[in-house]
Amino acid sequence: MVARHWVYFAGFVITGILAAGAGLIGILDGLAALSSGVPANEVMIVLTMLGAAAEWVMIVFVLGVIAVGFLAATVVSVLRNASLPRDDRLVSIVERLEQRYPLLRQFDAAGKVEPTVDDRKQQLREQYVAGEISESEFERQVAELMDDSSSDTRSQSESQSISDIEDRHR
Repeated sequence: MVARHWVYFAGFVITGILAAGAGLIGILDGLAALSSGVPANEVMIVLTMLGAAAEWVMIVFVLGVIAVGFLAATVVSVLRNASLPRDDRLVSIVERLEQRYPLLRQFDAAGKVEPTVDDRKQQLREQYVAGEISESEFERQVAELMDDSSSDTRSQSESQSISDIEDRHR
């Protein structure tokens, strides 16, 4: 199946081409109105051209709005499906951006770039294999990770049960 962002992008391209075509037809229609003879007043020339191409101006405007909508949908779809690297430094940057621009919170980018327990274990393994940390340091940090992950799971389930109780009392 084709990814949504490609469908949105195709919609953007097609409506953009249609808008450009309608614009060209509108220009030709406006120029054709000049061939029937118009007073030499500049304002009258512009009004005559716009009057002849009024429907094309509206069509270009409507297609332009639709094209912008498709472009926005493409950007949102790409952002939602983006595969971002998981890194603690990147998490802090994304969190600051989310604080500054609350609209970004709906994409949960900070959650997507935060390293998982498995990512952290893999990083520790790589450090151990490279000889950057000793075996005892490796085991201590893995144990710390396991303790942190079990406390995170516990706190999430506790907060979930508290919110369930609050919902029942409402």
